[in-house]
Amino acid sequence: MRFVSGGAGVALALAAAIQLHDVALGGALIAVLTAPSVVAAPLIGALLDATGSPRRTMLVASVVLAAVLVVCAFIAVVPLPVVFAALVVGGVVMPVFMGGLSAFVGEVLPGDVARGTAVDALAYNIAGIGGPGLVSIATVLLSPTGALIALAVVALAGGLVLQALPLAPRGGSLHPAALARGIGAATRHLLTHHPLTRSTTAGTLVQLGGGALPVVAVLLAVQRGAAESGGGWLLTGFAVGGVAGALAITVPAVTRWLGRYPARRIMAAGFTATGLLTLLAAVVPGFPLTLAALTLAGLPDAPGVAAMLRIRQEESPSEVRAQVFIVGAGLRSAAASIGAALVGLVTHVDPALLLALIAVPWLAAGPILGGGALVRRAA
Repeated sequence: MRFVSGGAGVALALAAAIQLHDVALGGALIAVLTAPSVVAAPLIGALLDATGSPRRTMLVASVVLAAVLVVCAFIAVVPLPVVFAALVVGGVVMPVFMGGLSAFVGEVLPGDVARGTAVDALAYNIAGIGGPGLVSIATVLLSPTGALIALAVVALAGGLVLQALPLAPRGGSLHPAALARGIGAATRHLLTHHPLTRSTTAGTLVQLGGGALPVVAVLLAVQRGAAESGGGWLLTGFAVGGVAGALAITVPAVTRWLGRYPARRIMAAGFTATGLLTLLAAVVPGFPLTLAALTLAGLPDAPGVAAMLRIRQEESPSEVRAQVFIVGAGLRSAAASIGAALVGLVTHVDPALLLALIAVPWLAAGPILGGGALVRRAA
């Protein structure tokens, strides 16, 4: 399902550019798809926490999302208001897969929270490469319409596969008053439980840099002597580094070693290292060294994200856990959109300086988390 989340934006952008010859429209389509997920996150989380059958809820969401993608596949013939309305619906159900799946990692991979969240982080990183890759291949071999239909098929298949997972209900109530109480309880927990508040703040903040990176990468590639397409290579390098880092922390020996340290220290160390290596990429000369530095910068980001997921798992009661994960994912998505919008206003600034500024949110995560030298968890 995360392949769908990772590839939908690319597919919409390509469909608008190739079928309607309107690049700006692609941005609008992506915004309409992502914006509702932020607004709907608390309610979707509350529904997942309260539903008597999480698997059935996820299947319904996957069918809805597949239908939305099919509508968008025929953007050249379907009236745009209908496409926009469909995308709003898709944006409402998208949080089920962006944060909702993570809330059930404890059931799917029981007994070892550190390993479960490491695998979850790996899934995010693979989807970040695989989703756009699937769309690119399908667009070349078929068309943007074929790419969106391929994503719809993946969404349906993913919903069916989820039916085999041991997703147990949390015992809540779907009564509107009970849902409202659940949203209130989750909001209070997020705002007042300091370990969760700090990790959510830091995890959201770094996405300001993550959202700005695609724009800056294109500008930086040109400055460093490559074509504009070199920006894609810089982004790919960062993503490949993330996958490598995520793969490393799923190795049992590494997982056990990391499990000896508080998750907030690992999160602080990982994000700080990403910030420092991003700063390095801003100052090294030439495109090849920039690519190498950004690839290295992706490596520690994955353990940082896995530690963030581990904090959400360990520090949230089961009755509000889906809300915690989905709201956290929604905030990160919103921050990425804001980062992209902000950097779009200052593209005249030296790209190296912009990349250095992108590093600041990652560097700020350490102080927010109370980071410092790694210390062993008290026995």
